[in-house]
Amino acid sequence: MAKLGTTTVKSNGGAVGKVIGFVVVAIIVIIALFNIFNFADTDANKIGLHYGGGVVEDKKFKSVIPPGSTNSLIGPGDTVYAYPIDQRSYIIGGAGADTDAGDEVTVVSKDNVRLGVRVQVYFTLNRTEETLKSFHERIGLKTDAFTERGWNSMLQSYFRPQIDRALSAVATNYAWAELYNNEAKKSEFQTAAAKEFTRLLPAAVGGDYFCGPSYNGGNACGELSFTVQKPTPLDKGIIDGLEAKQRAELAKATQEQTNQRVNVELESVKKQVQMLGAQGYLLKTAIESGKIQFMVIPQGTNVSVPTGTATLPAER
Repeated sequence: MAKLGTTTVKSNGGAVGKVIGFVVVAIIVIIALFNIFNFADTDANKIGLHYGGGVVEDKKFKSVIPPGSTNSLIGPGDTVYAYPIDQRSYIIGGAGADTDAGDEVTVVSKDNVRLGVRVQVYFTLNRTEETLKSFHERIGLKTDAFTERGWNSMLQSYFRPQIDRALSAVATNYAWAELYNNEAKKSEFQTAAAKEFTRLLPAAVGGDYFCGPSYNGGNACGELSFTVQKPTPLDKGIIDGLEAKQRAELAKATQEQTNQRVNVELESVKKQVQMLGAQGYLLKTAIESGKIQFMVIPQGTNVSVPTGTATLPAER
């Protein structure tokens, strides 16, 4: 009985498998390295707060990442929250507003007129480490203020109510016309409102988290810049009435000036008549108007003057 022979088939399958295995291992190692070594960057106008987030440590504050940092090494699972350090604003109403362009703060004046006020607030974020950390943990995490959308939401939630309260509290000390067309009173109103707002804001947010627009991290924090535009009655008929009243007062003042000038002229005429007599005054008036011409001839001068008939103006 014939024996069946065995045939050995050689292939490079083993080598291919080894290559594939090596690639898989390399990928796993790279993934592991990326999980072990994590890097963070910050823009030139952003400061980062580095918080732990690994599986073997608590999610607590670790360090500050300075503005403009590149490839800062952080731990696996750690997070960096970036906040702006440049000048920021919160604008109510008008072009470039953070609210609707037609939005206004509504206040009531001392004489019970409802006024619309547009407001601009300019500020920077306090970047002192402990203050910034407190802001993040008390406000930032709750509103996602480290994102653009969350930042705007934070301003709307914390700035707007205190602006409304400050303006409403101060407006009741002024009549509407004082705020509308008296620059001194408007400036006084703005100063008082700014002072009230800077008192209310830290109490509402829980700290001095915001500084003036010139703050750079190394100088004094300073006060926020708070500006109001001209408070305007919501009822436009009130403005029309004021303008009509002003026109009437202007016309009256003009007439009074005219009457005063006429009275002065009449008094002058009376004094001249008393001094010159009626004929003398008429002669003086005729000479001044050019109706009678005369020459002054020095005494002893030989001058021939043609004779003529001069007619004085008839008395009235």
